[in-house]
Amino acid sequence: MDSLPPKDPPYVYAANDQRPRGQREEELCATASTTDWLYMGASAALFVGSVYADAAWLKFNEEPGVRMIGPASVGLTWGFTLGGGYLAQPKCYGLVRSAPPEGDVRTKWPVAVALGMLAAASAPMIEFFFTGPIPPEWAVRERFFRIVASSAGGLTGALLPYLLPPKTWRAAKELESIRAGADTSGVFFSYSLRF
Repeated sequence: MDSLPPKDPPYVYAANDQRPRGQREEELCATASTTDWLYMGASAALFVGSVYADAAWLKFNEEPGVRMIGPASVGLTWGFTLGGGYLAQPKCYGLVRSAPPEGDVRTKWPVAVALGMLAAASAPMIEFFFTGPIPPEWAVRERFFRIVASSAGGLTGALLPYLLPPKTWRAAKELESIRAGADTSGVFFSYSLRF
């Protein structure tokens, strides 16, 4: 009894094979090669709206708890604008990077941490610049919490775009997963002995 011929093996990428292969990779690379202006514009609009709401209504409310919503929202939207602005930038440029056989040595978390730290450090200054000085009759604890709330909001907001990514980042991550799934070389194991 004869068996069916084996299926064609999946495409194995060469080390310097950086052009998109197939229709799906070309579509993803085209999506990842353009800036997501809608995402950047929406994040900037949210930032402007939170600054306006803080300066117009929240800052001069009689309840201290309501006054604290403003700096947290300004920090959150400022961090979201910074982090989302980086992720919305082009990621493909017509070339699709793939990991070498020994694995991907590039990490993406240092950029996320750096943007988070930048947003956390600059959010209190941004909030103070746009909403003006704090009335002197407020308690020191409330003044301190305004700084902490905007800083924590900035850090959280800078990491939030990784959970709600723009189309460029989603397409780039899908391209990475397609290229990683095409590797059929198996597991590498090596050893060396020295005398």
